[in-house]
Amino acid sequence: MEDIFDLSVSKKEQEFVKAGLKVEMDVSADIVETFCDIPYVGSLIKLGRLANKFKDLHFIRKLARFLEKEQFISEEKKEKFLNELSSKQRKRITEYITHYLLHAEDDAKADIMGFIYKERVNGHIDDEMFLRLCSIVDRAFVRDLQELPSYIEESKDYSVAANSFINLGLIDNFVGGYWVNEPTYQLNETGKLLHDILHVNNWFSTNDKY
Repeated sequence: MEDIFDLSVSKKEQEFVKAGLKVEMDVSADIVETFCDIPYVGSLIKLGRLANKFKDLHFIRKLARFLEKEQFISEEKKEKFLNELSSKQRKRITEYITHYLLHAEDDAKADIMGFIYKERVNGHIDDEMFLRLCSIVDRAFVRDLQELPSYIEESKDYSVAANSFINLGLIDNFVGGYWVNEPTYQLNETGKLLHDILHVNNWFSTNDKY
């Protein structure tokens, strides 16, 4: 079966992204059939992974937004990344991405996961960190993530977002090299990494559209 990587390196990627970004939920569901010959998407449709027409259209739009973030990475770099993956790694990553994109209730999550995936293709993070960050995004409330910059430095200010970051594993109470007993909030290394990925892609400056 084709997987998401087949689409990523396919000559049809730009065609799919362009069409997928224009998908509206109120258009005829027959539009799904126009994607049947697209690698990976066609496989999901044929295997019945896509069955609800509204969800199909939403998934197509999320997938387009995900792939939009890496389509300008050179073909050579993408091919190098894929050639270094074992078949087991490739299958695992495909299954995770498919699950997260199908499950994501907000298009913004597809954008964020796309930024994270771009970091993986560029070799800035490994498979485990890529999947860990995508798992965090999957469980997060998108508007809480907009508050990440508030906790780059140690803060005493409690917020619902800070509590969410603790539960997501982005904040702990090990600050400055020692355990603290009083409430204090600061992103740990994983939290700072997610913040930095979003920052370098200007996500915080454009978050008003979410």
